[in-house]
Amino acid sequence: QAAYANSKDPKDEPIKYMTWGPYGDGHEPDVVEVGLEMNSYYVDDPRKPVPGFPKLAADGSTACGNWIYCGQMTTKVNGDLDYKPMWRDNKDNSKTGLGLYSNWSWCWPVNRRVLYNRCSVQPDGVTPWPGDEKRQLIGWDPLAVSDPLTGKLGKWVGDDVPDFNTALAPTEPGGINPYIMRPEGKGCLFAAKASTKDGPFPEHYEPWESPFPNLMSKQQNNPAIKVWEPDKQASPDQYPIIGTTYRVVEHWQTGALTRNLPWLAELMPNMFVEMSEQLAKIKGIRNGDKVVITTIRGDVEAVACVTKRFKPFVVDGRTVHQIGTVWHFGFKGYAKGDPANRLTPHIGDANTMIPEYKAWLCDVRRA
Repeated sequence: QAAYANSKDPKDEPIKYMTWGPYGDGHEPDVVEVGLEMNSYYVDDPRKPVPGFPKLAADGSTACGNWIYCGQMTTKVNGDLDYKPMWRDNKDNSKTGLGLYSNWSWCWPVNRRVLYNRCSVQPDGVTPWPGDEKRQLIGWDPLAVSDPLTGKLGKWVGDDVPDFNTALAPTEPGGINPYIMRPEGKGCLFAAKASTKDGPFPEHYEPWESPFPNLMSKQQNNPAIKVWEPDKQASPDQYPIIGTTYRVVEHWQTGALTRNLPWLAELMPNMFVEMSEQLAKIKGIRNGDKVVITTIRGDVEAVACVTKRFKPFVVDGRTVHQIGTVWHFGFKGYAKGDPANRLTPHIGDANTMIPEYKAWLCDVRRA
């Protein structure tokens, strides 16, 4: 900010006027101070958190780092800041048996644990669904006070934070429509106004590479996907194992930043591949062995992580194995490794062009 302080260029104004720390007095930032800024506070009273995102204002009276986290910070009775992500009450607060644990950390938005929880009760707002009586999360209480200022009665209450207008009675217009993010409040099978290129109905297609035929229809793959390398489609006869990719908490995206941070590189130093004990036995692989993952597009080396977390699938009477690997690695940084996306197909989703990196065919062997 000091470097831009005298700039007259309008494009520099976001840096000049950004609310930016300080985050405590020590070398490391104070997580509570960071949490307060993420939550939002009143500019004329910087130690007073804004209680929820409806109270955020565009007139400069509030400062907010990220609106979806507004509400994670409140004030205790003694005036201290109460940073809810640090809550560690491991007792389930719900009578439903669903495991809400609403006092363990904090969940955006507004610490709600189940979205669209209006669906857990029948349209009248009182009667539970037959057979699901114990799992009703919220209900309409006509005697609960919804507005302390006016004394208005009628409010949605329950074990979870209602994902609904808390003062909207079931008898009022819209009071039986649980899907609040849709204009009509209803769940839809036919997406009439959607711009989906592959049609208005949900449809199952197999991935570009799959060991199974589509059991739902004769159309194996989505006909509207973008395929960049149509000649590189693996056969399950040659590549019988399903591959997938995922993340680890120590690295971010391709790891270009996190693999250059010594602490994180030390915590997660190696490209690894996770596999079941059953597959490892078949392949003669032990935990910690170097292995090669092979696809029609290329090979990568990784360290074997043999785990109980992965299990063989039995689909249509056949046993099929799966491996999983991370896509955080590359050839630079403290932690180096082969990139997993060398293995994945170049397929674009029909609507978003998001790559089909979560399901593909491969084989694995000891290096």
